[in-house]
This record gives sequence, structure tokens and C-alpha cells, in this order.
Amino acid sequence: MSVDITRGYDSFFGPPSEPISVRKFLDYTASIAFSSASDALNHAGWQNLSKDERASVEAECSGCIAELKSAVEEVWDNPMLSAHLYRTHAAAVNAVHSQAGGSASKGRKRKHFPDPETAEAQPEVRALQEKLDAISLRCWGLNQESAFFMRAPKHSDFNALKHVKKSGHGMLICNQSSPRCPRLAGAGATPPLAPSESSPRPDAFVTLTVHNRVPWIHSQLTRFSQHVLLSSQTLADFVRVIPCDSSEIPNETVDSHGNVVGYTYESEEQDEETAAGTEEGYLLLIEGAAYGDGRPGSDYADKFLSYLQRSPEEKGPQITKSSTSLSQASFASLSLRINQPYWMLHQGNCEHFVVVDQIRLSHPLDPPSGYPLTVHVTPTLGDICKACAKVPAALTVVGDIRLGESPCLLCAPCWRNMGPPKEEDAEQVMVVPLVRHRRVWEEGADV
Repeated sequence: MSVDITRGYDSFFGPPSEPISVRKFLDYTASIAFSSASDALNHAGWQNLSKDERASVEAECSGCIAELKSAVEEVWDNPMLSAHLYRTHAAAVNAVHSQAGGSASKGRKRKHFPDPETAEAQPEVRALQEKLDAISLRCWGLNQESAFFMRAPKHSDFNALKHVKKSGHGMLICNQSSPRCPRLAGAGATPPLAPSESSPRPDAFVTLTVHNRVPWIHSQLTRFSQHVLLSSQTLADFVRVIPCDSSEIPNETVDSHGNVVGYTYESEEQDEETAAGTEEGYLLLIEGAAYGDGRPGSDYADKFLSYLQRSPEEKGPQITKSSTSLSQASFASLSLRINQPYWMLHQGNCEHFVVVDQIRLSHPLDPPSGYPLTVHVTPTLGDICKACAKVPAALTVVGDIRLGESPCLLCAPCWRNMGPPKEEDAEQVMVVPLVRHRRVWEEGADV
């Protein structure tokens, strides 16, 4: 399949849903009675059955499930049968791509001569294939049109996180009487609230995916991270947890004449609130409303609207500034559309596209605290050290005549082993630290 087509799968979204009011969604679902497994046992139809009839139904259901489970385990526990399934599936996928006009694989193809003693000639393999061919259900077969719904794994499919990362301190609020309320573990956990007029509104979950532009093809997008937030949290809570390189660029060190003499990570010693205040600002565009950072004077929303006023009215989009800032607008007060990309701008000219994947109620397996949650981060492909060619580079050295190129990417051990430059050349050398991705590799992430 064409590379442009496969990349286009991540660049096109939709069709978008109708605007969904999160507040109305919570009000509507609050009146719905959710059934559980215990409710099925209390059903009048089950209660009217005799003990023998109940035992017969239970034995029939458990017997069917046990038969299916044992049949599947028997096949996958056999290396020869499982290898046969993998091989036939790969052959079917390759046949679909070849029939759909996909590009031929490069390189010389190896000739494959099946061993009659270990391949399809084995009786157990033939018996399995006969069972599969005897299945009358044909809708699971792969035809030529299946190529439009298949692609090879991409880099954005891999997850750099070993487990879900708790990126905040948000606490889930749910009704204690609801069977969907998670069970809180730990002695210090806050119990769920009982429904009352004065109690806070239960939370809904909003899953958001952040897409970035492909650096070498700006017209196409790729998925970078995915986050889960509570409806009681604000847009600013979401913006702060986005792992973006633009928010971790080192600060410039300027001399008395205003010349840049180096870079440093002084912001690491600041607390979270101070560090957030030093950012250039941010803007999020949702359903024709621009949500700014709420700074005194002109924030990003005001600057963006003033820029749009320079374009003709018939060509420019109809956008107004929201009456609330990012830190004041909660997800419960918004109307969102599923599969609709929303535009985000921060740190000067860094763009992101935010897509709402789902809006749902709580589940008993959801964690009770730690929101926002970061559930996916695409691994970062860093440059390798030019000296050792073994580990990722941490520094870029500019103007050092001892190196073969300028700038030159080096890891910290290689730069220490080289030692400082000569005094007459020290003024021409500048060492710039690369982005450290601290927002990704904080607690809960896999380094």
C-alpha cells in the first residue's frame, strides 16, 4: 500500500459527531439504572425456575465455555498448530495486499521449500485445517477490500510507558450507590460520595489524543500522546500534561552586551506554578471559541483574534474569544464532538491537534486518583552520539575545532572524556543541552 495512504489514516479524522454537552450527558446518565450481574440473578424469570432447571442451565453454559476454552488452548499450546495458523494468516495478508495493487517488496525473495515432515503433511495440521475449512461462517475471510482496513505497525503504535502514568492529583467523584463506581483501595483513600443535593456532580471521563505535524511533511499528522481527564478538571490541567519539546527548551544565558553565551536548565529548580508562569502562553480553539491563558492584558486569545482581523471577513473563520480562560473552563461546561480535531497553539509557534476519542462514565477498574492520566506516549527517536555511536546524544557542541562537524551531537560521557577546549578556543565553543523530555520520564514512566 502507498506510504502516503498509510500516513493519511492518521491525518484525516471523522466523521465528527454532533456536539455533546458533557453536563447534559451526566444529567441524562444519572437517571439510567445500570444492571449488574447480581441483578440478573434476581430477575423474575430466573427466580421462577426450579433448582434442577437452574443447575441444567448453569451446566450447559459452563460446558460450552469450557469446551471453547479447551479447544483454543489445545491449538495454541501446540507449537506446530500455532505456527501453521501464523503462517496461513501471514500468507492471506500478503495475498490481500498483492491483489489490492500494493507495491512489491524490495530485495531478493528467499525461496521457501516446505518440509513435508514438519509442515502441512502432518496429520494433526491437516485435521485442524479441515476443521477450519468446514466452518460455514465466511464473513471473517480476508478479501481484496480488506486492504483498505489493514496496515503495518507504525512507530506511533508503540507506547513508551510501561503502565498508566498518573500526571496529577485529581480525585474521582462518583455515586456510592452506582455499580460503576470504582472500589477505592488503601486505608487513606477518600470514599465515594453518596448522592445528595449538596454533593458535587459525579465525574465523566474524557479521553483526548494529541497529534503533531510530521516534521518532514507538515500536511500530515501523527499521534503523539493520549490522556484521560475528569469532567471536573479544566483545560489548563490538560495543557500542562502534554509532553511537548517546546516546553522543555533550555533557557538562554545572555552576557552584559545581550549576546547569547550558553544555555541552561534553570527552570528545573522552580516549582510547578513558577515554571508554568514562565511559559510563553497557550491557546486552545474549541467549537469556534478561543480559550486563552487568562494573563493580564493581551493573552494568546486576544493576539490570535487580532491576527484574524487582518484577513478578509469572508475568508477568515468565525471565531470569538471565550468568556472563561483555560484555567476556568472545565470539561463539564463544554460541548465537544467526537473525532473532531481542535487546534492548540503554545510556546510561540508550536501547534498541536487535539481529538476527543470518547466521553464515558466511570468503571469499577478505573483508578480513584492521579488524574489526568497519561495512557500513551509515542517513543522519541533521539539522535545517536557522533563519537561512540552507542547511546543517545545529550549535548550539541558548536564551534569546537576538535570535532569533525559543527554542531556536533555528543553524549555526556564522551564530552567529559574530551575535556575542555584550549583557552584561546574556549570563547568560540558553545555547549547546548538537548531536550531532556522530563515531562515524559517523570514518575510512572519507563525510561
